[in-house]
Amino acid sequence: MCYKELEKAALPHIAAYHNDLLVHDKEFIDENPGLPFLHFTGETGTHLFPFWKSEKFPKAGEEVKYLFGYADRERILESEMSVIPDMKTRYGRDKLAMYFDGKRLREISYKRATLLAFEYQTRLIQEWRKPFREKLEELMEAI
Repeated sequence: MCYKELEKAALPHIAAYHNDLLVHDKEFIDENPGLPFLHFTGETGTHLFPFWKSEKFPKAGEEVKYLFGYADRERILESEMSVIPDMKTRYGRDKLAMYFDGKRLREISYKRATLLAFEYQTRLIQEWRKPFREKLEELMEAI
């Protein structure tokens, strides 16, 4: 259901690279039902930004192959987030930003999309750093 709605809204905006939507985005949505995401559409295709759960990233202290080297989970998240501020200039003007919250797909502003992405990043980092904050608090109490 979500994909059909997305296709109907996004396809008229795409002049090139239709397979971004018709193949890659469809495959992603089919393979990850209920996973929230942001979706940006412009004349030259689409960009889908998933709100992965924490468990999808490497464990604390672990580095994995990523792009042209190795990265830990915070570096991967930072890299993925780096494209969000560029979406308006890449796909802006009268183009489309959509948000799927896990149940419902709706059109949103680029400003709202950016805010949702940064709230997501903040939540993950807070979750990842919580054990360190708790340990620090424990050590501070012992002093």
